[in-house]
Amino acid sequence: MAETKPAAPRRDGDLDWIKGIACIFMLMLHAVVMIGVPNRHVLWTVQFQFIHQFYAWFFMASGMNVWRSVSRDMNRDRRRALTSYMLMTAALFGLGIVYSMNRRMLGQMELFQGVAACTAISYLILRRNWPNWSLIVVSVLLFGATANWSYFYYDMLPAGKIDALIPQLFDAQTWHDYPLVINAKALQASFANAELRPLVVDRLHRLFNLLVIHEYPYWKRFLFVHFSLLPWVAWFLLGGVLMRLAGSRHEKWLYLLFGGFLAASFYAPWYVPRIQMDFYFRGKIDFLFWSSGIAGISILLTRRFYKGRLKINKAIEFIGRESFMIFILQWIFVDFVCLPLSLFGGRTGAATWKVFPLAQIGTVLVTFYLARFFAQRRDANILKPSYFRFWGIFTLIFGVVVSATYWSRPILSWFLSYPLIIGVGMLFPAVRLLIRQVMMPKKKQPEGC
Repeated sequence: MAETKPAAPRRDGDLDWIKGIACIFMLMLHAVVMIGVPNRHVLWTVQFQFIHQFYAWFFMASGMNVWRSVSRDMNRDRRRALTSYMLMTAALFGLGIVYSMNRRMLGQMELFQGVAACTAISYLILRRNWPNWSLIVVSVLLFGATANWSYFYYDMLPAGKIDALIPQLFDAQTWHDYPLVINAKALQASFANAELRPLVVDRLHRLFNLLVIHEYPYWKRFLFVHFSLLPWVAWFLLGGVLMRLAGSRHEKWLYLLFGGFLAASFYAPWYVPRIQMDFYFRGKIDFLFWSSGIAGISILLTRRFYKGRLKINKAIEFIGRESFMIFILQWIFVDFVCLPLSLFGGRTGAATWKVFPLAQIGTVLVTFYLARFFAQRRDANILKPSYFRFWGIFTLIFGVVVSATYWSRPILSWFLSYPLIIGVGMLFPAVRLLIRQVMMPKKKQPEGC
């Protein structure tokens, strides 16, 4: 890799701060889920009502970054800029598939795949310079299509599939394939205990939901399931509109738009995710419009008033800039501290979930310091040719091993996937840098030259 580094794209501190806050909420939410806060408890409800909005914040801010890239590329060789951008999103999508093996969700749309797909599509649309009203109409229509699908996801399966899946819940191969969701001996022992029986039923439900998802064809998973193209790309497009109009004389119409979204959220009954399937089909009307309203208004206010002078704000900006690594490194604490506490509580009946505030603090702090550790070493070495070779070979070796053991040795594969995803986190910035160097767009030449 060449020793010259192209100028890094200009960053807005307020957007990094918004993304950083969204990441922190995501860490807190995953700590709640993995430590096993009872999903019918009032604390679960409060957590989700207040911090479940981070999705829209993150994706809308990401859409704003896409519009900034589009604006920058308008003054360059547009074909080379487009090729460079699409190659980077393709690389992110491919590495997202690798990342999904750590979450035991191969074949589903995980976060990085969703971000890559939404980035590519929104870039293609925004570079066409559609009028703002058309982007808003398209976004609302996409919300509607997603909401229709999300409210009736079981009905989308062929007749008889639901009944046919039930016997698989008690099949030994299913327990082998999904060891982190269900454990045969533990469940059989716990089912005899009346107090633990609801936990057993909940785990059976989680496994059943995973089996249901895998009955959908890949194109439906790409469009509708988990971090799918819909509805997330709608937030990217709204972010583009926000970036265009924020700070202009038309900004007041944005407040009216997002205030209207807030009002529209009360049209349908509110819901709080209670089971795993709810997290895969989040396109409910109240969630979509409430999140859009909160995200839009908060981003507008942040862009107007954010100064970023405090040290804690700089730390939050760092989290936003390093969101890719943050999303990866969070699982080290969540899986190896929060998950064991949940499993211990499930086996013994102890209310280990009550320490969830400490788990949330621990998740944020440990992930922050781990990200800073890896980011410092990346930045110090990324221009060296050995950096790309090392992390490329490292990721390839672990990728092959984890893939080979994914179904045959799921527990071993899961443990080995942690160095794999760290490799992904260190490799992608180098891949992105290489693409920029090779495909760096030339400045647009004046006409007639």
